[in-house]
Amino acid sequence: MKKTLLIIAALFFGAGLFAQDCSSLFFSEYVEGSGNNKALEIYNPTDAEIDLSIYVVRRYSNGSPVFSDEVALSGTIQSKGVVVLTNGQTDSVWVSGGGYWSIPIDAELYDKGTLHCSGLYPTPMYFNGNDAMTLETITGDVVDIFGKIGTDPGSNGWNDLPPTYFAGDQFWTSWTKDQTLVRKHDVKNGVSANPATFMVNVEWDSLSKNYFDSLGYHQCDCGTLGVNTNEFKHSVVMYPNPSTNRVVTLSASEKIEFVSVINELGQVVYEQDFELGQKSVTLRGDYLSTGVYIVTARFIDNSFFTDKLIVR
Repeated sequence: MKKTLLIIAALFFGAGLFAQDCSSLFFSEYVEGSGNNKALEIYNPTDAEIDLSIYVVRRYSNGSPVFSDEVALSGTIQSKGVVVLTNGQTDSVWVSGGGYWSIPIDAELYDKGTLHCSGLYPTPMYFNGNDAMTLETITGDVVDIFGKIGTDPGSNGWNDLPPTYFAGDQFWTSWTKDQTLVRKHDVKNGVSANPATFMVNVEWDSLSKNYFDSLGYHQCDCGTLGVNTNEFKHSVVMYPNPSTNRVVTLSASEKIEFVSVINELGQVVYEQDFELGQKSVTLRGDYLSTGVYIVTARFIDNSFFTDKLIVR
């Protein structure tokens, strides 16, 4: 009996270690581009505005078990909204110790920032693909971790290949160096405990180097700022996503009467009316070349569904 009570107590205690869905801030996008094109997007899944002054972003450089540098956040973040933190170096800087020019952040990326680090090294926003990044409170409570603290996966960061998930010298396999990553829409909370193994592909989708267009909003099952909740009233599945064979299917619980596909340049590459409506629509063709697309479906009750499609 005593043993049973201990097990039950342990189960209740253990349950408290896991954050409830949509209850705290987390990283929603990661940009590790050329030069100093570095950015982190933070998403607020809760139903309330949050004061950012009690949070910091920290970098754990090259496998260090203690943080190397930090930046204090400021301002507020709306419910279901995001803030974007970028590197702040806007001019080229000669690094005498290394004998090279440090290239500034791309102006387009800088303009997408809500908050900026200073342009003086070191700050967390000089991170590379093998650095662990955290969102923490000023009292040291970890809210979210990108990577694994205390582990150096090699200069090319982490990849999606077991058993180590280390890219090592295989730069062509890296997911965290020279990549933009977007948190999957069904992720509803951050990683508050250092993972045994950082499997980046489990919670993140990989986009191309120096891709910035998805910064500034985050589509999440917790909700998206500025998106009518009517859009999600039906059950909708778009699969496979990412697609590797230029074939994608939309399957829904309500009849679809119109579908459009827009590419990264904002061009409509496909649109089709379905007069009588249908619950399954298959997209295929050369217009689905490698890249990122926005797919919109309109249902017969005039509600909408919009989601990001990745084609590899």
